[in-house]
Amino acid sequence: MLRSAKGGGLVHSPLGFIVLLSWPLVAAVLFSRLDRVRAVIWTILGGYLALPPVVAIDLPMIPAMDKNSVASVAALAGVLILGTGSAGAAPRMPGWIKAMLALGIASPALTALTNPEPLIEGVSYRPGMTPYDGFSGAIMASFQIIPFLLGYLVLSSPQALRAWLKALVIGALAYAPLMLVEIRLSPQINVWVYGFFAHDFGQMMRYGGFRPMVFLSHGLWVAIYTSAAVLAAAARVRDRAVEGAPKGKRLAMVAGLLLLLVLCKSAAAILYAVLLVPVILLTSPRMQFRVATVLALLVLLYPLARWVEAVPVREISDFVIGLDPERGQSLEFRLLNEDVLLSRAAEKPLTGWGGWNRNHEVNPDNGRVMTVTDGHWIVLMSAGGLISFVCTFGPLTWAVLRAARAVRRVASSSDLPAAGLALILATNMVDLIPNATLTSLTWVSAGVLAGWAVRRETEGAGAGAAIPQRAGSAPMRVILS
Repeated sequence: MLRSAKGGGLVHSPLGFIVLLSWPLVAAVLFSRLDRVRAVIWTILGGYLALPPVVAIDLPMIPAMDKNSVASVAALAGVLILGTGSAGAAPRMPGWIKAMLALGIASPALTALTNPEPLIEGVSYRPGMTPYDGFSGAIMASFQIIPFLLGYLVLSSPQALRAWLKALVIGALAYAPLMLVEIRLSPQINVWVYGFFAHDFGQMMRYGGFRPMVFLSHGLWVAIYTSAAVLAAAARVRDRAVEGAPKGKRLAMVAGLLLLLVLCKSAAAILYAVLLVPVILLTSPRMQFRVATVLALLVLLYPLARWVEAVPVREISDFVIGLDPERGQSLEFRLLNEDVLLSRAAEKPLTGWGGWNRNHEVNPDNGRVMTVTDGHWIVLMSAGGLISFVCTFGPLTWAVLRAARAVRRVASSSDLPAAGLALILATNMVDLIPNATLTSLTWVSAGVLAGWAVRRETEGAGAGAAIPQRAGSAPMRVILS
């Protein structure tokens, strides 16, 4: 069955269904023609950029598989069947991170076990969670961490990290003509190709023009990806290992992508790039890691700060309203919703309320949902509780902190690509406060950075990264040992 991945009605897109089902075949071709690093990159990144949004394959006993999970499973199958190839030995993963990832997979089951009772308020009825809900949620959680594992196992060498940054830039350049068409004509390419519009058209209108969507689920996702590509292009400017285009052309590419980002009309994404491109171009790797560390820790501590009312939400919203009334009112609306949802989350702080809109406030007279969950962090806190939040944001934060620690004593110009990736990941984490822009690309970046950090620390200690593997062997033996 083909349906909306967000739980809406059926999406009548035969071509979308065919393309989604065919992606494992595309992955097989990529793995047969490319080395393992590039095959994994383009299976995941290509699927994210080209497959239809908000569409999923809904099979019995398995959660709906959207573009992210289909591409991730296809890439994992290729690695398990063919091994890491030229990617070399995989770095060992700390036991506590393995435990956190395992707990993240188990957390939906814990939420289901603690929410068996239905919620009845006036005419509103929300069913209790069942063991099936917990089982389905655990499978979905395991799909979500596959990109992290692949990044850690296959893409964490310095050469593979550079390939990942390059791929982010190439993907944005390939998207640029399609984005320009939609900026001029309105976001219609997904309608022309797959036959449906993926979101609310009104939200794609901004500042007298349009925000492009192409094959992503919202214009914000396009803007965040373009912002990451700008930072990746900036990181490549100072990388001496980059061959081909001279430094002047690489700077021109940064400027061109930045202009494209401005045309996306998403203020936060533009702000990330404008503030951090000078940091990447002008500061040392160690300073870049410090900035990324501060951003990541602020995100991790944000829920606690909101809970104890340490965030001056009124002053922040008033300041933004003074700059841009429309954006300020949107921010104020989100902050007010966060307050309500946090109060509800406090009733079940560890495991949350689960699905079926149980984490929302409803109107008992008509059963209408009264709250909106925009930021990914509040979705996790209210639906999955503190356990779900920590098991999601913990590995992301750990990747940044471990990378910063790896260069604490000795840093060199060869660390610049990793420093740029740390800033890309940190800005994506910051965006998870107001938006739900956690994607497979976020997890890949975290896995790449975490694996690079472990390799970097090991090499700095004068030891090998891991026990060598022969080409084609399965990488799971190293990481699970």
